[in-house]
Amino acid sequence: MTFPLLLAALVVAGVGGWLSRRWRVLGQVMMGVGGVGLIGVIALQLRQSGFSSQPRMSNRHEMAISDGLANCVLGDLAGRSGTVVLLFPQRRLMDADTERSYEEGFTPPLRRARATLHVKALRLVGGDRDLRPALSAFKQALAQAQDALAIVSYAGVPAGFESLVSDGQPRTPAFYVFDPDATTNWLGALKEGRIKAVVLPRPGVDPRDRDATAGMPATILDRYFLLATPANADQVAAALKDQK
Repeated sequence: MTFPLLLAALVVAGVGGWLSRRWRVLGQVMMGVGGVGLIGVIALQLRQSGFSSQPRMSNRHEMAISDGLANCVLGDLAGRSGTVVLLFPQRRLMDADTERSYEEGFTPPLRRARATLHVKALRLVGGDRDLRPALSAFKQALAQAQDALAIVSYAGVPAGFESLVSDGQPRTPAFYVFDPDATTNWLGALKEGRIKAVVLPRPGVDPRDRDATAGMPATILDRYFLLATPANADQVAAALKDQK
């Protein structure tokens, strides 16, 4: 759109310069119009350049969460090759920049793996009225990822999740969770070993402090988040309960 406007302004100014040889006033008016047009086009271009959307810089605490989960996955897979699925909530609940930040934090630790691990992203589906992903959305995602070695959910897990991974259900990959809402929906499945690890915000920490933190991912994770495993599941759940 900018180029046609620029060309039109140049043509008007040029015609005005030619006409000024015979009709001075008319030529000067057209040259003035062309000049104003050129200034307007330049201003428009500067505005578009200044206000065009740029990808957000990767957030350090989001990358720390992914680094911690990736290291848990590596520790459990014991050199096996395959696919790790990153499971994200609906787009209206998490924007593209945040997804990218989580992915960029998850990938570097995988380079240390003794085997080849491929990362695949899936997004949960749900109705517009769902404030949190529903159990049915997770069931659908599990059906799409049955061949994966592991699934890492950045959408927490819904209440009743253990029914999807209990005995008698189809084989499910190893499951890892970031629970941004600090629920205990994961507790039953974690104690049974169906979920391997859960990262969640440390109670009492101001999110604004997390966003401004510098340091290594492991340091940020330890300072601002809790890592729940089958060994400390009840302890972490009790700490969350005490804060409510």
